[in-house]
Amino acid sequence: MVWQNLVNALIGIWFIVAPFVLGLASNTREVWTSLVGGAILLILAGSAALYEQPRRQAWIQYVNGLVGIWFIVAPWVLLLQGRLDLVWTSVVGGIIALVLSAWLALAIMPSTVAQR
Repeated sequence: MVWQNLVNALIGIWFIVAPFVLGLASNTREVWTSLVGGAILLILAGSAALYEQPRRQAWIQYVNGLVGIWFIVAPWVLLLQGRLDLVWTSVVGGIIALVLSAWLALAIMPSTVAQR
């Protein structure tokens, strides 16, 4: 299941560059939210895409799923509703990250339970 991790890593890259592409560079908390969340997705999903051992770790998918949930709710927490481009970017990217992470976590669970 490499392609799902690869897509999540690409979403992480997007969230890293999005503040600068979408003109948020002056909004510190939005920039840091996007940079940190994007870096988490990029590092965890990227390592799971490249290496077998991280790919088997369910916690990686749980953390990526939590980052996805954060990006879904962030526009309302950070009061960005006035910028629909930011809302859509955050929500759609978050939904994709959450769905792929849940898919991967469910795929990992049977093999993890069988090993115990």
